[in-house]
Amino acid sequence: VQEGSRRVGLEAAGDLGGIGGGHSHGRGAGYAGLVPADALALVTPGRQARVWRLRMATLAQPRSMYVAEVGGEVIGFALVQLDANEGAELKAMHVIQEHQGIGSGRALMECVVEEFRAWGVAEAHLCVLAGHARSQSLSRPNAWTLQGPPRLRHASGAPLHTPPYPPAR
Repeated sequence: VQEGSRRVGLEAAGDLGGIGGGHSHGRGAGYAGLVPADALALVTPGRQARVWRLRMATLAQPRSMYVAEVGGEVIGFALVQLDANEGAELKAMHVIQEHQGIGSGRALMECVVEEFRAWGVAEAHLCVLAGHARSQSLSRPNAWTLQGPPRLRHASGAPLHTPPYPPAR
């Protein structure tokens, strides 16, 4: 999807450095007050770029990474995977705070939902950080509904309780 200087589509070679930088920036701003500050301090652009290069090199297929760019700069991303044991899941999604509200998150979510349809899955899972109202509000228009108890995950060494949001069929 191309609108003026904004592009939303599949990741391209070279996007992982920008994804790492955006993820670092997005976590710092978006998770403040929800994740301990010392854990957030570990999330640097360089570290996240390395994390994403390793993650994408080792994450089993099928999986897809979508990016949102403005003027060639990565301002958001979404990662989806279809796993034989876990099913389809939106594994990660971030939009840099300064670029929220221009439709990039919704465009990324539309790509995610279309990918799930292309895989032929009837149900997928989304996990958002408990208390992260912006993520929760983005999920509602796409028919994601809270279901079940939170799962325990970790981000930057901090335990996170994430309530599951499988979408309505």
